[in-house]
Amino acid sequence: MKRPAFIFFISFFLFAIAGNCSAQTADRLVREVREAAADACVKVLYYFKADVDDVSISDKGFVEAQDNMWHLKGETYEVFTDGNATWVLDASSKEAVIEPAWTYDDLERFYESLQASGSVFDIVVDSKTESPKKPVSDFTPVLGAEWIITDLR
Repeated sequence: MKRPAFIFFISFFLFAIAGNCSAQTADRLVREVREAAADACVKVLYYFKADVDDVSISDKGFVEAQDNMWHLKGETYEVFTDGNATWVLDASSKEAVIEPAWTYDDLERFYESLQASGSVFDIVVDSKTESPKKPVSDFTPVLGAEWIITDLR
């Protein structure tokens, strides 16, 4: 998979759920995500731009989260976490990597490492809505036989 694009794609997750996050710490972001997702399904439409070194990357899409599950869909990558496993999908190459389930603690550590690297993020949240919780199956992808699947669990 295209590692730099993926890093930025995942990094916005913490920003997008909580809204304007430039003045918030990672632990506060994770707390807000956990609290919002505990009682409802939270959906955020976002746009972000990130600059690291001389690389500029942008993306737009949505993230839905509830409990310890989320579905993140951008222009390049898609991520599903159902609490048991995390699927990282690259639709353009029909490649999927399955990893042990990512937790909010994993996301917090990831965010902290990006921030320490000097990354610059510009996040715009278009909307944030809450709805009743969805079935767990909404947080698990359905992949056809044409997909290359690497299971790292």
